[in-house]
Amino acid sequence: MSGDAARHRRDGVGVWSRIASVVLAVVLVGSVLAVAPATAQDGADTFIVEQGGQCTEVTALGDGSQSVEAFYDYEALDDRANYSSLGTIDMQIDQTSQLFVYRGSEGLSLVFLHDAIDEPNGFVATADLSGLPADGEWPVEDDSYTNRDDVFEHDNDTSHIEWFSNGGRTDGAAFRGLGSSNYRTITADVQFNEESNNYPFEEWDGAPEDNRIERWILRSGSGETTELDMSQPVEISPGTCSGGVETYTQTPTPTPNGTNGTTTGTTDGNTTGTVTTATPTTTRTATPTQTATPTATETATPTPTPSPTATPTETATATATATDAPTATNASTATTDDGSSGAFGPGFGVVAALVAATLLLAAVGLVRRLD
Repeated sequence: MSGDAARHRRDGVGVWSRIASVVLAVVLVGSVLAVAPATAQDGADTFIVEQGGQCTEVTALGDGSQSVEAFYDYEALDDRANYSSLGTIDMQIDQTSQLFVYRGSEGLSLVFLHDAIDEPNGFVATADLSGLPADGEWPVEDDSYTNRDDVFEHDNDTSHIEWFSNGGRTDGAAFRGLGSSNYRTITADVQFNEESNNYPFEEWDGAPEDNRIERWILRSGSGETTELDMSQPVEISPGTCSGGVETYTQTPTPTPNGTNGTTTGTTDGNTTGTVTTATPTTTRTATPTQTATPTATETATPTPTPSPTATPTETATATATATDAPTATNASTATTDDGSSGAFGPGFGVVAALVAATLLLAAVGLVRRLD
């Protein structure tokens, strides 16, 4: 092989090595994006609270890092307060009842929080709830001690609750199950003060009119609060005020194993069993194949006889195949996904294909110039 041919071959190998490295980098970046988890819930935890013709949109509090039990942190006996929520001290308001949705590590919960610790006056309130998803549960009951005055009665999709407080403590509860697809609207009819059959409470100190809830507010994860009418029930549903009530749909999270089928465990922190998951799989494959076969033939034929003929034939054949085919499996406990466009995100497969094709065409042109 002549020196020019050897250099030509070495240059060709070097070019194709660099091209292969770039294509490999493109595919690796795509793979990393494919297995990266989506933002938790990604804004899907939007609920509407309707009361007296008024519709208010709220988002869930919490980032999903701890359960609603840990967040509420009910303690029967503690140096700070007895029979109270110690995890919500920073948001408690004296003589005020609060309603909000909480996003916990085991699902979405509807939370009631009444009054504040270290405040002298008490209250009574009674709540009747209907439309609860049957696969939900009440992981927090404030109070939950033996021989309590409070009443918690649950039956399928309904609950009846009576709260009594003689001051200096909180009351409340949390229902986990708003991430279920087995409901549309929860109605909460809460009667405060004189509207409750338990008014006045015999254990109050001071005048009955001093022991009362003065405000009922709706709290959103955005930080906004809305005053609710204490004399009317509220309806809580997944959805938006503009779009109406919707079946709750959890934002899908891509998983790296790319499998479909069934999983065994908890779906929204409520039930345990084998759950058939909806796992739409989006596969994008861009496979541009370019074959460059430059052939360099050099023949040296001296005039004298015999005539030795050196015929080195060099054929460089390279086939580069860029396959962008990671499989993103989106598993959701609800009925449908959010219509996301695949593991790489919208348009990534097209971009990868164009990049790979451009690199290969550039390589062909470069090799031809080297001929």
